[in-house]
Amino acid sequence: MTSTDLHERFKKLSEPLEPIDTKTISTLRELNDIRIITYDFYGTLFISGVGDIGIDDGHANADLLTETLENSGIEILDKSAGSAGFKVYNQVVDEHIQSLKKDGIEYPEPDIRTVWKYVLDELESEGLIKYSNRESLPDIVSVEFEARMNPVWPMEDAVDTLTFFKERGLTQGIISNSQFYTPIVLEALTGHTLDDLGFEKKLLHWSFEENLKKPGLQFYRDFIDKLNDYDQNLSPANVLYVGNDMLKDVYPAHHFGMKTALFAGDKRSLKWREDDDRCKDILPDLIITSLSQLKECVKL
Repeated sequence: MTSTDLHERFKKLSEPLEPIDTKTISTLRELNDIRIITYDFYGTLFISGVGDIGIDDGHANADLLTETLENSGIEILDKSAGSAGFKVYNQVVDEHIQSLKKDGIEYPEPDIRTVWKYVLDELESEGLIKYSNRESLPDIVSVEFEARMNPVWPMEDAVDTLTFFKERGLTQGIISNSQFYTPIVLEALTGHTLDDLGFEKKLLHWSFEENLKKPGLQFYRDFIDKLNDYDQNLSPANVLYVGNDMLKDVYPAHHFGMKTALFAGDKRSLKWREDDDRCKDILPDLIITSLSQLKECVKL
């Protein structure tokens, strides 16, 4: 199955979502010397049905897994395959995370395709399923599962805001907990390529590629390294980072000297983290309830 096929599956399996009002009052001001805007993806650029992403998050169940397997072209030989797959999935995810933590990674992010390969191999060895197309099957199962577990849809003003800044020559990037299908779903549901939307390829920082994720500081430190490689004349103070989570987004970005905007546009994803000591003494530079508000805050 090609990338184009995966695009089409996301289109077929996705339905529009509307943000849920957070009753938050925006805090806006003009920011100078911003040369790069970077965004979180799930819960910020895109509405997330579960409010976030993580291979150890969400609300999977046996029926969902059975539906995923069937729609991935897998023959189910035993009706217990769904419940068995759910158990194996959780076990494999935990094993991969614990293995990476033993390597010193505080907040690891395994590649979901590797997880699904192990799950499918185990279910086949137990005689519960039968399948072919082995090379691309983990990709297919990943997309079928994700689209059901975590439905997503672009924020209503995301494309307009991104193209507004692109047309005015402002560089844009992404720092996101993600999987291989994240850029695929972005392009599939917006109808635009990453380049069309003004994203600089060198500043796309996906957790699945790094095996690290938020709120780990190392994940953000590695982005700063990318920033320096991209342009040594830039500093973190020239970057505005936009995210919906005080712990995963604002805290680490603030730690490294970036300007920050808390996106408070959807109740599903807004996280104040008031009980977390890391967030108690931090205030974002902006609190926005729509992405379009960035237009009036970033002085060009």
